[in-house]
Amino acid sequence: MKIALLMGPRDVQIQEQPVPVPGPGEVRLKVAAAGVCGTDVDAYKGHQPKGWTITYPFRMGHELSAVVDEVGEGVDAYQPGDRVTVDGRLPCGVCSQCRRGYVNACINAGYTSGGFMEYSIYPQGNLVRIPEGVSLLEAAFAEPLSCCLYGSQKLDVRLGDFAVVMGEGAIGLLHAQLLKNRGAEVAVVGLIPERLEAAKDLGIDHVINAREVDPVERIMELTGGLGANVVICAAGAEVVLRQALDMAARFGQILYFAANLKDQVCLELDLVHYKELTMVGSYDSTTAYFEQALRLMQMGAVNVKRLITHTLPLDKAAEGFEAAENMTGLKVMIVNE
Repeated sequence: MKIALLMGPRDVQIQEQPVPVPGPGEVRLKVAAAGVCGTDVDAYKGHQPKGWTITYPFRMGHELSAVVDEVGEGVDAYQPGDRVTVDGRLPCGVCSQCRRGYVNACINAGYTSGGFMEYSIYPQGNLVRIPEGVSLLEAAFAEPLSCCLYGSQKLDVRLGDFAVVMGEGAIGLLHAQLLKNRGAEVAVVGLIPERLEAAKDLGIDHVINAREVDPVERIMELTGGLGANVVICAAGAEVVLRQALDMAARFGQILYFAANLKDQVCLELDLVHYKELTMVGSYDSTTAYFEQALRLMQMGAVNVKRLITHTLPLDKAAEGFEAAENMTGLKVMIVNE
């Protein structure tokens, strides 16, 4: 079978490997589609994303959908032909965080990625069924959407609230749709016209190009000087955090969702004190949110089709990573035909 491996910074190569054989409790999947994640791009650039240990050759692809191809001994929940998506997390189940139900914070966590290859092996407990009406291409969004859901539920969003998403990438536009579903008036702030156009197509209330207007001033205009009740930072620049503090209303909430800052930042934290702001971070998700994400796609409550701008075969995975690094389009999908 073919597999795309990262052999070094910006060096994705297609190699041949034996088709894996599932062991007891394992399932072999025929991969259908896998999205290129921002963390994948970070690794592609030669960085070490937090929580990752990169040794070359390195295997990536954690946003995937697939069809069950073969099951190992003792597997009774799935059979060949079942359509599934995959939670790659491998929690230990016995540490203090796992015992408290926080498997995404497992002290001894492992992780497996198998999206950028033709066949992959996973424990049956990591699989999530894809419901009727959700395509395999759409289902590859279950992982990023599950992470957005996990972060969004930390916010107290009330009907009629004014919410801002800083960042117009795929993650930002998923968050924007979730906020709309929760009854908020939503503004998306970004820099890339094509992505901002996608926000308009998705029915976002206000689309702000930060190259053309000051986003803080614009949010204050839209809110009559009150500011935003909720701000989600889906881009990891220092200026984004500064603007989030400035545009947040009294008692506002700020969710820091991005993970791309490499250096320390200098922020006016008195704003947190005097505005009585709530700042919260979010990382990863749990399998339950995968199921919720798929349900929202099935309901039509979240549109992921509009976010897919590239579908490339496995042989052209290197081109997909290059497009993702250059922020050409939105979501790059690597597909097996």
